[in-house]
Amino acid sequence: MSENTYLKWMAENTDTQWCNDSALRHDYINAKENGAVGCTTNPPLSFEALTTETERYKAHVEEIRSRFSGSEKVLEYFRVLVPDIAKEFLPLYESSGRKTGFVRSQVEPGRAADERAMFEMGKTISAFCENVMVKIPGTKAGVTVIEELTALGINTTPTVCLSVSQLVAMARAYERGCGRAKKAGLPVPASTAAFVMGRLQDYLAALNTDRDNPVSTQDLETAVLAAVKKTYQIFKKEGYAQVIMPAAFRCARQVSELSGGVFEMTIHPKIQDMVIQADKNGELRREKRIDAGVDEDAVDRVLEAFPEFRKAYETDGMGIDEFDSFGGVIMTLDAFDKTGWQKLLAL
Repeated sequence: MSENTYLKWMAENTDTQWCNDSALRHDYINAKENGAVGCTTNPPLSFEALTTETERYKAHVEEIRSRFSGSEKVLEYFRVLVPDIAKEFLPLYESSGRKTGFVRSQVEPGRAADERAMFEMGKTISAFCENVMVKIPGTKAGVTVIEELTALGINTTPTVCLSVSQLVAMARAYERGCGRAKKAGLPVPASTAAFVMGRLQDYLAALNTDRDNPVSTQDLETAVLAAVKKTYQIFKKEGYAQVIMPAAFRCARQVSELSGGVFEMTIHPKIQDMVIQADKNGELRREKRIDAGVDEDAVDRVLEAFPEFRKAYETDGMGIDEFDSFGGVIMTLDAFDKTGWQKLLAL
């Protein structure tokens, strides 16, 4: 086991919980021993597990390949992978009163504008095991699907959210769905909303290169961190029940500067290793940093350089009708599709 003393400290001494962002068995077992309360998968991570851990999954893959095709085949792969991971976190799920111990699985990225397809896939995934959360992209259709699945008592994780306005829209959809679930006499499901901050940073970095802007990587890291902190304060002020899930970290500092918030972070093993090294180097403060300010000058420089970041950062930066056309959303969905779903189709 690689001991991650900082993440263990954070899990044991603050309100911040964290999950493993990998479907590889040695990764999520190691993370669990370091305080992780769940696991996140997506199409690329699922493909990695099914093709890397061949002894574990080869027979299942061969059988599914011979019997199914298209999207149904991919969902059958998930039907094998997700419960296999979920059973490792089931004791935690039960002991926590069904509040943690979830494994997350994503619907087809290429159907992000199709309400009916995502809704049906969501119902299918939710039946894999009791401690699964269905990942739905933060598109216009996704807002509706989150409400509808929540109303059925299904646990969800809005994902591909790269803006404050997307997170707020998802929180409101979850609230509406919870109200309907209560009215129907159903248990209120859990929900964690992924602010994929690193994907927003990647998008801005790509624009930075294309436009030959002089904005530094550190400024971009700070700006997306500020967007998460801003969203957190909005959720606290409005009393939203949905838990924010900071995701796609790009450096150890982004983890430590969010410590203390009522989050359920999802952290990839590469970033977990960065945290270990940064902690050894004395670069991380073992203190609650959620309420600490950020470098506002850095945020201002990014706001000035990128109208796109202003859209992501302002509370009303985008309306729901604009979610699908935001460049970062398009780029992220395309990456999930090409590097994950399409590879699973060809498996």
